[in-house]
Amino acid sequence: MRGILDRWGETISEACKYSSLPPEFLASLIANESGGNPDKTQFDADAYRCLWTVRAGAELRYLSITQEDLLALGNKELRELATSWGLTQIKGNLVLRERESPRRLLHPVFNLHKAVELIAVFCEYCQLDPRVEFAELFRCWKTGRPDGTTLDREYVEDGLRRLVICRELTSPSTTQPGFAGVSAPARGRVGAEVPIERVGGR
Repeated sequence: MRGILDRWGETISEACKYSSLPPEFLASLIANESGGNPDKTQFDADAYRCLWTVRAGAELRYLSITQEDLLALGNKELRELATSWGLTQIKGNLVLRERESPRRLLHPVFNLHKAVELIAVFCEYCQLDPRVEFAELFRCWKTGRPDGTTLDREYVEDGLRRLVICRELTSPSTTQPGFAGVSAPARGRVGAEVPIERVGGR
């Protein structure tokens, strides 16, 4: 965790600046998803097959994506939509309607701001308090549901353990920059209306 805080602490704090989400949750999510590697990618072959069948017209939709969204895209673009990117492993399909290249998710600032935005949507949709309901947020990130079961049975526990470590490292008695003194409003702002679905890699 210290390596993530040393490298990304200020970027994390900036991303959480106008959100109720504690920076230590975002740091723990980074640790769970990428270990702090901003260049990490993970291709989801099942998601790619689903997108391919929707584009071909064999299925009506994949999550919220319809054939109309995909007709202009080639196989390379479909692979990018089916890939998780960057520090928090956001799936490329989540930026499809924003007309952003999924590769932009490799940029740490964009990735973390998008992560906070998506978490705000989960909180609004599922009526979660981002200041305290951390286990539910980890499950939402991985499964799209606050009561979902993650493939990695230790995922939620690992996240909670890392969150505790992060809080210890960033307490006022430490010299760790970036987190101490961060304040937040009572409720995070929902940045975009996107359907509820899992975000992180498998």
